[in-house]
Amino acid sequence: MSELLNLVGAQWRLALALVVAFPLLLVLLNEWGFALARAGHPVASSVRFVRTWVVPLGAVVLFLRWVALVPPTGLAVRLTESLWLAAMIIAIIGIINNVVFESAQPASWQHKVPRLLRDLIRLLLVAIGLAMVYSFVWGREIENALAALGVTSIVVGLALQEPLGNLFSGLMLLMERPFEVGETIEVGSVAGEVREVNWRSAHIEAFGGSIMVVPNSTLNKETIVNFSRPRPQRMELVDVQFSLQDPPYKVRQALTELMRETEGVLEKPKPIAATLGYGDFGVKYRLIYRTAEKDRWPVKNELVTRIWYMAKRHGFTMPYPVEVTLQHQQERPFTAAHAEGADLLAQFPRLPEIPPEDRERTRTLTFGVGERLFDEGDDLAGVYFVVSGAVSLQVVRNHQVTEIATIHAGEFCGETGMHGHQAANLRAVALEDTAVVVIAPDVVRHLFEASPRLASETGHTLEVHRKALHAARTVLRQHRSG
Repeated sequence: MSELLNLVGAQWRLALALVVAFPLLLVLLNEWGFALARAGHPVASSVRFVRTWVVPLGAVVLFLRWVALVPPTGLAVRLTESLWLAAMIIAIIGIINNVVFESAQPASWQHKVPRLLRDLIRLLLVAIGLAMVYSFVWGREIENALAALGVTSIVVGLALQEPLGNLFSGLMLLMERPFEVGETIEVGSVAGEVREVNWRSAHIEAFGGSIMVVPNSTLNKETIVNFSRPRPQRMELVDVQFSLQDPPYKVRQALTELMRETEGVLEKPKPIAATLGYGDFGVKYRLIYRTAEKDRWPVKNELVTRIWYMAKRHGFTMPYPVEVTLQHQQERPFTAAHAEGADLLAQFPRLPEIPPEDRERTRTLTFGVGERLFDEGDDLAGVYFVVSGAVSLQVVRNHQVTEIATIHAGEFCGETGMHGHQAANLRAVALEDTAVVVIAPDVVRHLFEASPRLASETGHTLEVHRKALHAARTVLRQHRSG
């Protein structure tokens, strides 16, 4: 009788413990999971799995075995124990995967292990664990289950030909490893960066930002172009055509200089501007340069845009089909109308009129956003007058850029060119589409002599720029010495 009372007392104590400990453990796991999720830790998913499945199933097993005193051979106990042990196996393997692989640093060997391989190993370990649970809980021989599984697998294999084909194609890709996560590839009509590779497919982020899911069977059949190997650089080709009247050596020199000045074009190997041949309307050129794969489209867009501005500055003509109607009464040959530098300067009333003999000593240049009018040390053969747009005057030391002033239409810059061929003492960069007129030194002096007020105002502005330049260089020297 006393043993029965002790047993009943033990049951009630265990039941009370379950009533108190089970909710408390759920609350603790819930708070821990939220804390890990806020920190972005991969273990958060495993903690949530333990809270949702392992702890409740364990509580049910304890209740059935030690509170309700259900026999171990009972169907309810066996089913619950099987589910509990299976959840334990999945949770342990998940925690190991999260700690060892998901939390690894990008440069570590754990991070480089393909996800498909990890998933297959996890699946194998879970299968082995379930086989052990089947033998331990149900007391059955594994050999009989394997025989039945073999017959079932034939039927399942016929029904799942395509998924299994993707799985085995993924295994072949895993062994060959033609690409890895983070590399840029092209498969058929799909191109982009590989984001994920699993047992069924590869997820590729296209250049537009959309995710393209490509089945492994397709990857195994198509030709894969890997742009990240042997090095993450991309050779780009840009074809352009200029007039037969434009000297090819000058065109090639201007194109080469343009590529060197375009941000994102790699210095090594050196960019090349090659003469391809002669077409019906002009000479064909090819620009050959290399850039980082991630900068491919922005660099090409910027380079192609700047070709137009370069052609305008150098007076090159980009031929295109035109239709011209000539009247037989005209006495002079047909010429395209264009605004001369003196005509553009005449738009500003505070500037004196350019004498006819000096009109040819002005020239107009056009620059796009981010292009340099001149750099520090460049030889200036005249003074720059901004007709439209805006220009940033900058000092550069050790790749550190300091802006000292911004000038707009109606202002001068490049004042060192007032004394003939002199080196520029700063850098000038176009902040928007900008047109300038380069005026010869003696023409500038004639303008100042004709308008003392213009000379005074310009001198004051240039003095402000000179002081700002001196102050910026002093600060840069102090930073370098400090």
